[in-house]
Amino acid sequence: MKLQEYFLEKKHRDLYEMAVAAREILRDQEKVVIVSHNDADGLSSSAIAKVTLDRAGISNEVIFVKNLDRDVLKSLPSGFKWFVDLGSGSMHMIRDSGIECLITDHHVPDQFDVDEDHKRDILSFLEFSDFSKIYQVNPHLVGLNGSYDISGSGCTFLVSLAFSEKNLDLVKPAIVGSVGDVQDANSGVLEGLNRVFLRIGQDARKVSVLEDLKFFGRTSRPLKRFLELGSDGIPGISNFYSGAGRLLNFLGIPVKDGEKYRVYNDLSEEEKRKLRTEVVGRFIIAGNNDISKLIGETYIFPDEDKNSPTWDAKEFATLLNSCGRYDQGIVGLMVAAGDRAEFYKKAISLMANHRKNLVNGYNQILSKGLKSLKNVDYFYAGKDINENIVGIIANMVLAKTGETMRPLVTMADSDPGTIKISVRAGKSFLSSGIDLADLFRRAAVKTGGVGGGHDLAAGANIPADRMGDFLKFIDEEIGHSIEVQEKTSRIRN
Repeated sequence: MKLQEYFLEKKHRDLYEMAVAAREILRDQEKVVIVSHNDADGLSSSAIAKVTLDRAGISNEVIFVKNLDRDVLKSLPSGFKWFVDLGSGSMHMIRDSGIECLITDHHVPDQFDVDEDHKRDILSFLEFSDFSKIYQVNPHLVGLNGSYDISGSGCTFLVSLAFSEKNLDLVKPAIVGSVGDVQDANSGVLEGLNRVFLRIGQDARKVSVLEDLKFFGRTSRPLKRFLELGSDGIPGISNFYSGAGRLLNFLGIPVKDGEKYRVYNDLSEEEKRKLRTEVVGRFIIAGNNDISKLIGETYIFPDEDKNSPTWDAKEFATLLNSCGRYDQGIVGLMVAAGDRAEFYKKAISLMANHRKNLVNGYNQILSKGLKSLKNVDYFYAGKDINENIVGIIANMVLAKTGETMRPLVTMADSDPGTIKISVRAGKSFLSSGIDLADLFRRAAVKTGGVGGGHDLAAGANIPADRMGDFLKFIDEEIGHSIEVQEKTSRIRN
């Protein structure tokens, strides 16, 4: 099948045409500086970008950053920049820094945020709205949603495909990036252009889709731990290590093979069937009807070692986060690009430390408890939790508490005098009428920082002494929006 035949929807074709135009811009460059975010989606994006440029014979180097601010932009090496998985929310800063660049990002662009002073003067407005040196491939520009239609790595993959169909093998990091960005949270499966990439990967025999338990750790967690931590709401198993062991014993499933602890992938198909049946049965008996939380699509890479975290997209993403979140971006990039030797071994070591930090941070929040304002819950970790993993832990806590209208804000100390803030919310929060990306951008500007993100997941970096002001602002804005939505609903009824 020809590449264009995969893009059946007009919006998909429009975004691909943007990628084709981006390819021509890159071909004109002698050297490209790739500027990448440091999470799984960012590292997947930078791997795709670097391999693409290497294959095209275009000189390049890669810089990894936590976020963009004016000091970071000033420190970048000279030359044409390619921002991957970041940049769209910082277009004014990039423009004001005089940087010529390409952006492949899925976050909401800030180019349409215009101050009232500029709106009053047409010449000022035109000057303020001039982004002629910035070209971007962004789903929001064609009416797609960057929270679930396509990730940063997906946008970068489109540019790679525009260079050559020989780059189809880079579909693997594109899928890893989308899963790492939790793009399947909206419906439980990858959708939009992510779905198109799945089809491309399946046709190229690089990706397979399985209907299986969605628990994390199928290649890495010993069976009892796999069941204990897999999901809440399963009587006698969830958060009950010895209970998980008794279930396995009851089903006649050995937890060890000789001296080696077995993982889910070690089980025979019959053992897996028995285990799934028992887990789902207990879940339903407990009064839960939505088994999609337990069983659903999982994405695997059949050419990878079945006992490696690179076999499962979710675990692959965790492996990359284990690198980027601890300033080892190059390690993650090389693994995403295919290294299974020196860099892979380093990544496995980093992953063990990452898991330990996640568990410690998660337990700390649960033991100390959340604080609450009228419309949001929050936790300030200070220096006790690494700033780079507060967003991941927020997802973990939110998954445990279940669907709620209340966003969860987690905060940790960042660079001297600043704090990193992350927010996550469930789908029901959409009814509030608030877009968290817009809210965090406005709150950050009001408190002297920078912010942005997606409708249900956003972040900001602000001065530490403005934390109270920031929380007060977002709480009041959410409250006001909810009141408006409720009044509108009453009028309609």
